[in-house]
Amino acid sequence: VITTFVQRTKGKKPPLTASTKPAQRVKRLSNNSFAITIVEGRNRQIRKMCQALGFTVQTLHRTHFMGIALPPLKHQGEWSLLSDTEMSTVKMVLELAGE
Repeated sequence: VITTFVQRTKGKKPPLTASTKPAQRVKRLSNNSFAITIVEGRNRQIRKMCQALGFTVQTLHRTHFMGIALPPLKHQGEWSLLSDTEMSTVKMVLELAGE
């Protein structure tokens, strides 16, 4: 269960507490790092899950979003262009969300 605080309403909406889908996969990468695969990400969900288990997240890297593989970026604020196929995926999802 994750409590999410609505960010863009400046406190006008109460926090939302709801069950989330369980992690699909957890893989230990080393003594102090692991990979978690989730399909329903909520605000700060990974940090909250780790905190509940007594861990502190020092760095967090998203590798995929909406089925799009994200290239590793070296600096905060760095970005990369989407391919035509990736843009089609984004547009399709936005159209479905608007229905």
